[in-house]
Formats: sequence, C-alpha cells, structure tokens
Amino acid sequence: MNDGLKQRVIGALVLAGIAVIFLPDFFKEQQLHQVDTRTQIPAKPAMTPVVIETPRPIIDEPLPDPDHLYLPESDQPVAEDLSQLQAANEASVAASSERAAASAQPVAQSTSSQPSSLPRPESSSSSPSQLSSSAPEELNAWVVQVASLRSSESAQRLRKQLQDRGYKAYVRQAQTGQGEVSRVFIGPKLDKALAETVKNEVDPVFKVNSLVLRFKP
Repeated sequence: MNDGLKQRVIGALVLAGIAVIFLPDFFKEQQLHQVDTRTQIPAKPAMTPVVIETPRPIIDEPLPDPDHLYLPESDQPVAEDLSQLQAANEASVAASSERAAASAQPVAQSTSSQPSSLPRPESSSSSPSQLSSSAPEELNAWVVQVASLRSSESAQRLRKQLQDRGYKAYVRQAQTGQGEVSRVFIGPKLDKALAETVKNEVDPVFKVNSLVLRFKP
C-alpha cells in the first residue's frame, strides 16, 4: 500500500472519529423538547372567614382637653396682665412694710422694759421642715402658680421668661367666676420644700406673689 493511500485512510478514520464525537450532540440539539405546562402552585387551602367587629372605645365619655387637665384649685387674684399684677404687688408690699414698721416701735419699747434673763423656749428635736417632709400629705407633688392673667399673650411671655431662666414653666387655661384666665405654673416638684424654694426665687425677680399648690395627676 503506497503512502498516498495510507494518508487517505488515516484522514477518513479521523473524520469518522470526529463525526462519532460531535454528530450525536448536533442531532440531540435539533430534537424538540416537550415542556411540562402543569402548574406547580398548590391548590387554595380551605379557610373559614373570620368577621372582626368594629372596635369600640373603652371610655364612652370624651377625654378632657389637655390644656384643662391637672388644674389645682386656687383663689389667686386675677390681673389683666403682668405689669398690672406687678404694680398691685408692689403696692401691697409697700403697705405691708409700713404696717410692720409702725407695729415694730411699740414692740421694741415693751421688750426693752422686760428683764434680759427671760428663759429661752426649748428647741425641738425636729425642725418644721423635717416634720412637714415626713407628713403623709407631703408625698404628693407640688406646683408653683406664678400668676393668673386675663391676657394669654402676657401669660405666654411670662412663661417664656421663666423658661429662659431654667424653670419648667407652662400655661393652663382655667374657667373661674371672673371668666377664663391663663395661669402660669412651674413644676411639678416632688418635694414641697423645693417648690417653696422656687417661689422664694421667682417672687422678688418677677415681683409676683406666687402660690405653692398640691399637684394631683
């Protein structure tokens, strides 16, 4: 067998091997694939409907206005605005000072005529502040009612001035026998002594006569 014939035989074998390797894949790709069109979603489960009733409020009565909550009873005089209140307080302080000065003279004369060896009163073991702090009624909170004003604008200005000084001040509207007034409060304080301290700080600065009242939330 000559070389040319050998080469043709080897080439035919190589082509046959290539055909054996690739032709099955070629015909396999040409075949049509059948697609399963059946759904994979499960059937709808059996459910019993639940009827939910419309919710009803527990409290039938409407809630009061927050601006009218926690208003302690008070008989503080009502002024038109802060300037009128300050003027009235200044006049009251001046009148009280004059009465105190007039009453101090006869008292001083009577005490000077008495002997100096009078026995001193026995000191109690508990101070008034200690007794008040241990009383059951002192367990409630306290507020300082700074002023009662007809002018809500003046009350808001006073509230702002108090807040600028670091006090927790707020305004509440109250219905009184003299009409609606705006009351300015500071607090609440858990200790009455703290409320008294705030009163002593605020009164001389703002020229008012504030009240320390019980706060019952």
